[in-house]
Amino acid sequence: MRRAPSMFTIRRQQGRLHEVAPVLAQFMQNRALGATWWPGLAILHCELGARDEAREAFEQLAAGGFAGLARDAIWAASIAYLAEVCAWLGDAPRAATLYELLLPYAERNIVFGSHTASFGAAGRVLGLLAATLQRWDAAERHFERAIALDTSSGGKPWLARSRCDFAAMLMQRARPGDRDRAATLLAAGLDDSRRLGMRGVEQRVLELQQTLCGNGRHAARPAGLSEREVQVLRLVAAGSTNQQIADALCRSASTIAIHVRNILDKTQASNRAEAAAFAVRHGLLRD
Repeated sequence: MRRAPSMFTIRRQQGRLHEVAPVLAQFMQNRALGATWWPGLAILHCELGARDEAREAFEQLAAGGFAGLARDAIWAASIAYLAEVCAWLGDAPRAATLYELLLPYAERNIVFGSHTASFGAAGRVLGLLAATLQRWDAAERHFERAIALDTSSGGKPWLARSRCDFAAMLMQRARPGDRDRAATLLAAGLDDSRRLGMRGVEQRVLELQQTLCGNGRHAARPAGLSEREVQVLRLVAAGSTNQQIADALCRSASTIAIHVRNILDKTQASNRAEAAAFAVRHGLLRD
């Protein structure tokens, strides 16, 4: 059990978090363990692209300004996880609350318990929250501090994430010079993630680079589809099963099932055939 936070973190960095889903499900059935792992469950759903499930897990802890979280040795780590979920959901009101809770840790690294697992610099998570609140200057300062702290402390996996998240913020802010800075950060983040075997971060960097290239050619997909969902939809349109898609994209079949469900919801399709027709109508099979 003591190794669980470290293994969870490692699998997340490797883009293999889906592998721990069965173990986490067992933890959640235990009342004592489940209370500890709600933030981890929310992160798992984010990584799998399951928005409704992530929201449900997030809401379990958000009531009363997150007052139900025990102020114990894992409190800061729990808040950090919930902050990432909050940013992914785009929940600005909760982002403001989490920002104030986490701000006292701005100059520190976040750890789970007694250094069982590291979550990198708090500045990265504060940067995500500030960006959710569109406090761009504050977000920039936090990300810059996170990169400096990750570098000085040797936190290479978290440095890759900090660079990726900082680049995403700059692309969203879109001030003069931000695109060039984002491109530089993404190039470094891609090198970091590939060298460390961080496939999840590598994929996100590649998607951001694709968006950045060609005057943002992929910046706005129809129905709000993500680049990964477009990839899955193309394979659905080609007649591939979930398992075949999983094999092609090096993901689990359960992850692909979640993507397919999200695609059907976003495109308002009743089945895979209607989703394929949507792809044809919107020219998603051509590029």
